[in-house]
Amino acid sequence: MDEFFKLSAKLKVVTLLRRIFIQKSQPDTDLYFGQLPILEYIKNHDGCTQVEIAEELCVTPASISTSTKRLQRAGLLTKTADPDNLRCNRLSITPEGIVRCENNRKLFENLYEVMFKDIPHGELEAFDGTLSKIIKNLAPSSDGDSVGPMDIAALVIEVHKNDEELKKKLNP
Repeated sequence: MDEFFKLSAKLKVVTLLRRIFIQKSQPDTDLYFGQLPILEYIKNHDGCTQVEIAEELCVTPASISTSTKRLQRAGLLTKTADPDNLRCNRLSITPEGIVRCENNRKLFENLYEVMFKDIPHGELEAFDGTLSKIIKNLAPSSDGDSVGPMDIAALVIEVHKNDEELKKKLNP
């Protein structure tokens, strides 16, 4: 069991170091950590809605609303009323937003080069397989490669619904 705790702690450290690396690589940006995935989504899904982004990124519509207001004030996206539903805004990325996304993509390419430097291809394949098994163990309805927004939503609902039962299972 002790080795499981050590491995889990290392995963947590990797996640933290990844986030620190990203933040250090963008010291002059006025963006918050979670806003770049929003911009990327809008860039790839021009005319999307805040609800679509929230579902895709597995966050609340309220948090997307706050972020899109900030991104709009920063000149990185525009909102236009949907002609068929005036209560719905359609989002588009601005040219400055596109530049930020491209810079972001370069940042992540650099991060991944540093992260996986000196790790042979065979070890990366084995690590990928191990991560897929962990995902499958924690989200049985997933394919092991990813967890969709609906899978995460179902898991969150299950945790809240069966909180006491799950606690008993996890702590026999």
